[in-house]
Amino acid sequence: MKIALLLTRSVIYPSMAFDIMDGFKSSLKKLGVEGKHEIVSTNIGVAGKNEEIYICCEQLLLNNTDIIIAYINPITAEFIHPLFENSGKLLIVLDSGYHFPNFQQKLSNAHFISLEGNLCSRAIVRKAAEEGLQDFAFTCSFYDAGYRPPYTYSTAVEDKGGSITYNHITPLKRSDFSLEPLAGYLEENKDTALLTSFCGDMAEDFFRESSKFKSIISSKIYGSGFTAEEFWLSKIPYPGYDWSSSIPWSLKIVSEENKDFIATMENIRQNKANIFSLLGWEAALFIEAANKKSLDDITIHSPRGKVYMNPVTGFSSAPIYYATVAKNKETGNCQLEHITEAENLDEERSRLQHHILAVQNVTSNSWFNAYACLES
Repeated sequence: MKIALLLTRSVIYPSMAFDIMDGFKSSLKKLGVEGKHEIVSTNIGVAGKNEEIYICCEQLLLNNTDIIIAYINPITAEFIHPLFENSGKLLIVLDSGYHFPNFQQKLSNAHFISLEGNLCSRAIVRKAAEEGLQDFAFTCSFYDAGYRPPYTYSTAVEDKGGSITYNHITPLKRSDFSLEPLAGYLEENKDTALLTSFCGDMAEDFFRESSKFKSIISSKIYGSGFTAEEFWLSKIPYPGYDWSSSIPWSLKIVSEENKDFIATMENIRQNKANIFSLLGWEAALFIEAANKKSLDDITIHSPRGKVYMNPVTGFSSAPIYYATVAKNKETGNCQLEHITEAENLDEERSRLQHHILAVQNVTSNSWFNAYACLES
């Protein structure tokens, strides 16, 4: 088969495109089928221009491409899907889980391998509620405010009978960055826990500045998804407090599949085992397991556990993990500890789907680009 990868770029994750490709090719090699497929690629920038992506896909399909793999959001996937429906070809979306789809019915020729970012947000709210917390403040970057986790945090808190009583968005300009309003609120409301959503250097800015305020340090802090992504965590100085997170995958998950994945990727280059090479790795596993048939109802054994392709939605479901962000005593920076699977998430999945459908008829805005894809 001829397989094309639409690769993205990011100043936050400069090796993103290489990691996805290396993960995909390395997985094919481990499966013993690297010579079975012709692999081509093209770059789609930050995946924010649907018309250009459409033209790119059209040309690839006209050149007899059988499968296109793309790190894009569900809105873009829906926009380009008619090409795949009319050509009978397959679109595999590598999905951060930070957008909501606008479609209600499954896209017939598209499947989504998802990091389930919004489910991670619901999972960590559940953990906070189980720990007896009801009152929350929420903080995120200007960038993260344009995606769906802030909404998911809010609805998850409401579902648990709690409330977010204060919202704080850090400014777009780094020179204007300040946590003083947030710190002041937490000083006056000492029983309020803090929910966070940041990415890359914006997470670094938050945790660096938060260490300067006693009211933040003494609060219970929760984050999810990319806020606790290990590549960036390893570069962020420990802020003086541990905090709780929910994540789709970790280097510290104990399994033969994860051990094999990490060894294979780290043999290429340090830090090569990450969430982007993971997505590429899983794409190869799904393609080989499908054996030229539908991906529906297939389960793969991934480094993050069993990943199941839901035949009703077309989205994958996989384990979500709780982890504590703590101090790496060797480096003085952050690391994940105490990795445990978040069990019994069926209700959270159901409520997330409810809120996805509920907001489809509400006018709202979001960033067009794939999450974590930034040019500057």
